[in-house]
Amino acid sequence: MTLFRAAILNPIDVRSWQFLEDGGLLVMDGRIHALGRFDDLVKNYPWEPVNLDGVILPGFADIHIHWVQHAVRGRYAQALLPWLAAHIWPEEARYADTALAQQRAETFYDDCLTAGTVMGMSYSSPHPAAAHIAHAARRGDWITGNVVMTANAPADLMAASAKSPADLASLSEAIGRAHYAVTPRFALNCAADDLAALGTFARHEGLAVQTHLAESAAEVREVERLFPQALDYTDVYDAAGLLGPRTVLGHCLHLSQREWSCLKIRGCWIAHCPSSNEALDSGRFDLACARRHGVPFALASDVGAGPSHSMLHVMQRFRRQHQAASVRVDPEETLFRATIAGARAMGRGAVAGNLGVGKRGDFVLMPRGARLQSPQSWFEDLLDGTAAELERRALGTWISGQQIFVGGRPALPEPLMPC
Repeated sequence: MTLFRAAILNPIDVRSWQFLEDGGLLVMDGRIHALGRFDDLVKNYPWEPVNLDGVILPGFADIHIHWVQHAVRGRYAQALLPWLAAHIWPEEARYADTALAQQRAETFYDDCLTAGTVMGMSYSSPHPAAAHIAHAARRGDWITGNVVMTANAPADLMAASAKSPADLASLSEAIGRAHYAVTPRFALNCAADDLAALGTFARHEGLAVQTHLAESAAEVREVERLFPQALDYTDVYDAAGLLGPRTVLGHCLHLSQREWSCLKIRGCWIAHCPSSNEALDSGRFDLACARRHGVPFALASDVGAGPSHSMLHVMQRFRRQHQAASVRVDPEETLFRATIAGARAMGRGAVAGNLGVGKRGDFVLMPRGARLQSPQSWFEDLLDGTAAELERRALGTWISGQQIFVGGRPALPEPLMPC
């Protein structure tokens, strides 16, 4: 049992958070046992505290990130479809090399934890071995899927892609159902029959589904050409049985009102990727429409189109893009979308996402700053800076109450202060 003492900012819902200027966080056996004012907690739990100079936040969740693109994040600026063909597919082909995949996976998780990200949903390359490596190397709570590519893609990637139900069943069994997602890359890379087979498999096995939807206008037009029988892009996935409460759809920038209604009815989640949308000039997410239809969404980096794996940077772009369009985004909602909402999208809402009693002791320590008396002002200051600065802003990251990183460096393997 460890008692941490620091300022604490704990998201509650989309409109509110709990701020404790002198807070206590008690972690026992990796779970949060108590949270409150330090003076109140220490009366019932009179242990010597671990004093932390900063502000504790729950660890961040990134529900749409391509770990196999991490090494080339933000490197190329081009429209989506030519960007994929010219840069991303050749990069992902390199992950046939398992030694490369192992080294890159370790770097990816180290960088995420340094930035305060403790959980998420990641896209692997088509190679089953790379997905195995990502799962084995994971640090934190991750759901991973090998992208399925059976059409309109380089021959080597299609040949490497595990796509039959038997192959996918073997892979999901090895990784574990709680950590595996059925992952058609997007409609342009799968024939209708393949999408239907993936939908049937996901439903039969009770697996999460992740894919891309309506990221660019050119992509939407090409889907209309290749799937003339569909009502629209969303209908392609709906007809295949891929839409449901365990489905997370990246981007969703160019949707009709019918499509918004369909996503609401099916209970799908959207991964809103503001920094990626900005980097590829794909468009602005219709935040007002998402709110009006009540479609749930969480924030995500979409590395490598997104230039940074820092969820602080993603939150910065989320606020600034929508505020520039005169759409209000409060600090409370911003933090909620990068924590609780992401955990819920992953099906982890009962065990992660904030500092509620009974949840995992996953948290990140941020600098106190000069305006801590107002948590809203402090939070605005926290998000100020370049992507590189924000990637290194965290002072430390804890998973299940054990410190993993200290100021961008791996922590010592032993616990900080066992009681």
